[in-house]
Amino acid sequence: MTQQFDWRELYSAVDQEDNIRLYPMRLEDLVFEERVKMNCFYCKNYNFSWRCPPKTPQVDYKKMMLEYNQGLFVKLEMPFDDNNYQEIRARSTNNLHKALLRMEKILWEHDFPLAISFIGGSCKLCKNGCGKERCNNPYAARMPVEATGINVVKSVEKCGIHLSFPPRGSLTRVGLLLW
Repeated sequence: MTQQFDWRELYSAVDQEDNIRLYPMRLEDLVFEERVKMNCFYCKNYNFSWRCPPKTPQVDYKKMMLEYNQGLFVKLEMPFDDNNYQEIRARSTNNLHKALLRMEKILWEHDFPLAISFIGGSCKLCKNGCGKERCNNPYAARMPVEATGINVVKSVEKCGIHLSFPPRGSLTRVGLLLW
């Protein structure tokens, strides 16, 4: 029997000032594309971050994600201007990341020990960058959604989230939580 969980309970893990919204989704609606993974190759964190390619596990992410029963997108939106874009860029990633970790903990406390999350953008937990020999935060660091090959733009559109580039006036980050 599949255990169900009311995802609305996860709002207790969310800091309301971050303007975070939760969007339940169907796992079958995730859009996987090889070209998304190829974009990682051109990112400054390629082969640098311990949670970005090519240092990510070589698993079939589509198959793995379909083993879960429930999922939701977690969207964070933060306003920015020309003076604070870089600060908001880093802070938005970490705020979303920490909210996802709090949600994972709630799921763990409700007997979902395999709950997992993927962050929006590369991990920025370490202010001075990744450790040279290994990840400095192995229990807290998470992979970006994009590193799994998910086309985030196409996938979130199925839930009513529209992302446009470049961002204008507010920065939107989207993470994924599965249980």
